[in-house]
Amino acid sequence: MEDYNKHTLTDLVIATLCSCRSTRIFHQILRERTEARYKRASVDSTVSRLIKNKLVEKTSTGWKLTDKGHLAQQKNRFLDYIQSPFKKDSPKNTLVAFDIPEKNRLKRTWVRNQLKIFNYTMMQRSLWLGPGPLPKEFTKRLNSLKIKEYVKTFEILPKDSHI
Repeated sequence: MEDYNKHTLTDLVIATLCSCRSTRIFHQILRERTEARYKRASVDSTVSRLIKNKLVEKTSTGWKLTDKGHLAQQKNRFLDYIQSPFKKDSPKNTLVAFDIPEKNRLKRTWVRNQLKIFNYTMMQRSLWLGPGPLPKEFTKRLNSLKIKEYVKTFEILPKDSHI
């Protein structure tokens, strides 16, 4: 099933008007308009790198992932984002601080982007304020990425509450 959120409204309107109610032509137009947005040299260098790393191979029917490519894809699933359980107007009562080493830059970027999805506000590069408590799935992901030890969360209590 196609994800129509990745297409612009203009693409969808043009594909609808020009397809003459043919589903095949509709999808062909969308594919061509999407591919036209990418620079050819960028696509060529990416494909070349994937071939060199033996992640994809060309077959008589097109391109396919190799076994090594499937393993890499499964490994990168850990970096999929978690949908936010918080409403936009949720109170900001949790502080997240992290100091993830440079060698884990990709994981650090994932944490920052995930906190943005959770509607957190960056106070500093590694200090974020937002709603809480954080979902258990987020904590499990930190554990599976082996970066939980670098991430600390603090609950912010109202001024009039007593510990």
